Amino acid sequence: MFEGGAVTPARLLAAALVLAAALPARAAEAPLAVSLRDAISAATGSRLDARLAGERTEQARRRVMIEAASLLPQVLGTVSETRTMRENLAAQGLHFSGFPNILGPFDTFDARAELTQTVFDWSALRRARSARDSARAAALEESAAREQVAAAAALSYLEALRAGRAVSAASADADLADRLLSLARDRKAQGAATGVDVVRAEARDADAAAALLRARTGEREALLRLKRVAGWPLGRELTLTDDFAAVSSSAPALEASVDLAESGRPEVAASEARAAAAAAALGAVRGERAPRVSVFGAWALSGTVPSDAQGVGDVGARASVPLFASGSLSAQAAEAESRRREAQARLEDVRAQVELDVRLALERLSESAEEERASERSLALGEREMEMARDRFAAGVGASVDLVEAQAELARARSAQVSALARYQEARVNYAAAIGRAVDFTL
Repeated sequence: MFEGGAVTPARLLAAALVLAAALPARAAEAPLAVSLRDAISAATGSRLDARLAGERTEQARRRVMIEAASLLPQVLGTVSETRTMRENLAAQGLHFSGFPNILGPFDTFDARAELTQTVFDWSALRRARSARDSARAAALEESAAREQVAAAAALSYLEALRAGRAVSAASADADLADRLLSLARDRKAQGAATGVDVVRAEARDADAAAALLRARTGEREALLRLKRVAGWPLGRELTLTDDFAAVSSSAPALEASVDLAESGRPEVAASEARAAAAAAALGAVRGERAPRVSVFGAWALSGTVPSDAQGVGDVGARASVPLFASGSLSAQAAEAESRRREAQARLEDVRAQVELDVRLALERLSESAEEERASERSLALGEREMEMARDRFAAGVGASVDLVEAQAELARARSAQVSALARYQEARVNYAAAIGRAVDFTL
């Protein structure tokens, strides 16, 4: 660094400053250690789906306040001061003998507060009830959106784990291929193998190296997708702290799982709330035919100018009922009834879909567990076959073809075992989502 010149204090200070500036950058580039829970938490807080669902919930809550406002006291304050230049009393139907018809100019001052309170409005009450049910449905739909985001994050994390396991398996295959290539070359040097045996070993070694390269590329792509789902910077390196869990020997019971799903899936509760909101909306339309009763009162300072204004006021009650609406109320009621039937049909469909999701998740969970156990046996047999073929080839009593076939079978068994274990964990995620517990999923 200091070639061609003496080491001076100034140069030492410059070097120290360069190192001090580089240390924070290196610290910032350190891999981020993340667990599956970290991925789920980050995704549910940053994913667009969850954020938009939260905004819809807030909008629905504000709609409740808007609808409820019509049932609360309404107070209006007004202040006015007017100069009337000319006024024709005859135009108002007023005529007094000996009194001029044209008046003006004159001033008018009025400052008043008016209060109106609804005493009974069945339609407004039902509209407020419908808005509350809609807000509850929106909150439940937000929970459903977070469940979907959590499931997507868990699956992305599992895919990254699977890709890492695939790299380990491919690396083991590549190491084995290197050792077998060395063995073939040694056997050829001893005159116990032919050039064909070496070429076969070289071909397997090249295939294993290519497979390792593909596996590493797949791992990088899986980590990028995980970062995108969780909302982490795409350029930040990750270290996954969780690993695949052991396969369970028993599967959950169907009836208990269906009960859990019906009580835990927010989609069911949201559909029930939507059906209740539609029923309340129908009641609001029908309530338009009912009388509306309200009371009102006003107090004012009235005069020609503020200095001579006097206090005045009035109170009263008002009742109104629609007598003729040209068939619009009947049409609105028919539309609201259709919406209620639509919401009820959606509720029945959601319940049927939830049961189907649970049944399919249990089928996949059971099948993937059996597949994973079979892949474990297949891997053990493949390792044993590989060991026997290698020993036979080293002893000069086995052909290189048998060795290559055993090597290929072992690589296939390793890959199948990684895929089977990943499918089992994915089936666990799908089961958790089917019963409405994806947000709480752990390995």
